Amino acid sequence: MTAEELQSFLHQNIPATHALDIRVVQCNPESIKLHMPHAINRNHKNTVFGGSIALAATLCGWSAVHVNCPQAQGNIVIQNGDTRYLRPALSDLTVKTRPVPQEDWAYMHDMLRTTGKGKISLSIEMFVQNELVAVFNGKFVAFMPKT
Repeated sequence: MTAEELQSFLHQNIPATHALDIRVVQCNPESIKLHMPHAINRNHKNTVFGGSIALAATLCGWSAVHVNCPQAQGNIVIQNGDTRYLRPALSDLTVKTRPVPQEDWAYMHDMLRTTGKGKISLSIEMFVQNELVAVFNGKFVAFMPKT
């Protein structure tokens, strides 16, 4: 899946991604990178709204599962998530997945194949001008489509 294909899928199926102008910068099984503009995601203090940060992080993790588990056909949910806000985000955000060991993806694929449900924990980092501003840790669950 290319960055353009993922962005098109997200904008068509998750309307908030279009409304908040979230852009897919990089898309491959090893890394998802998103761009989220400050201007339409800012709050009254002129920093990026915490809810927008949490949404972008969740979306980045969701996208990583979508790219790595196409057999789930988008049947992906977040089971839990935790965002640590380290400093104010004063301009556009870069949101990217931390590297995931291949054995973690392999285990998820095995569970998805054998039980119809696979889980994985992912870490997402958010940067403003190469400065870390937030870290998100979440558990995502993918389901095989019902036939």
